[in-house]
Amino acid sequence: MAELIKAWLGLDPAIFMALCGIVLGAGAVRGLTGFGFAILAVPLMGLVIPPTEAVLLAIILQMLIGPFGVSGAIAHIDRWLVSGVALGAALGTPLGLLVLSATAPDTARLMIAAIAIGCFGIFLIKRAPLPNRAPSHIAATGLAAGVLNGFAAMPGPPVVLYFVRSGVTPMAARGSMILVFFAAATAGTVTAWLRGLLDGHLVLLSAAVFPLMLAGNHVGSKFFGTVPERTWRTAVVILLVVSALGALLKLWRG
Repeated sequence: MAELIKAWLGLDPAIFMALCGIVLGAGAVRGLTGFGFAILAVPLMGLVIPPTEAVLLAIILQMLIGPFGVSGAIAHIDRWLVSGVALGAALGTPLGLLVLSATAPDTARLMIAAIAIGCFGIFLIKRAPLPNRAPSHIAATGLAAGVLNGFAAMPGPPVVLYFVRSGVTPMAARGSMILVFFAAATAGTVTAWLRGLLDGHLVLLSAAVFPLMLAGNHVGSKFFGTVPERTWRTAVVILLVVSALGALLKLWRG
């Protein structure tokens, strides 16, 4: 089995098993909360594989899982708002990938971990009852999500901040986020392919770990609404701090 993993995926079996555990756990967080896969997975994966590969792997996985929620989301969304944010995210994603490709690996690891930790502070910002429908605000939200998607596979913070409002039903907010995330991940995958960043190794690795993402997402969804928010947020923040310290250690060792 070890030889097969090395031959097909080009990875040490221990690294592959670590990736499997990260994808499974992050998938469970996604199922439990409706978002957060990349926020947890990318910084941790970046400790065992190059950060560019970690970002691309997360983007591909989010594109693959996107269709599983699209059909049920369309009926509950404000199509004009979602289309505007999704378009901005698609346009901003190539810029984020460009910045990522120009950033040194250790610096990228540290920046990605810092972005992930900062996400939870963003989620606590007080929000207006309804989303701002000004075209400039919609465009800014989408572009910010796209840049974060391309650089760190994390389009979530601007999107959650925009759609999760007291005047927006949970079903509409969740459906909006599913569609924007799917659009951003699709744009990221296509952009990476056009730029020659995708290779057979990443495709095979995505196929190998995607069932674990599905399984984790399924398990997490079973506990939706039963695990206190404070509990899962604390656990995720602890893991993110560990990943940030790991990135600092790699940067210090050079």
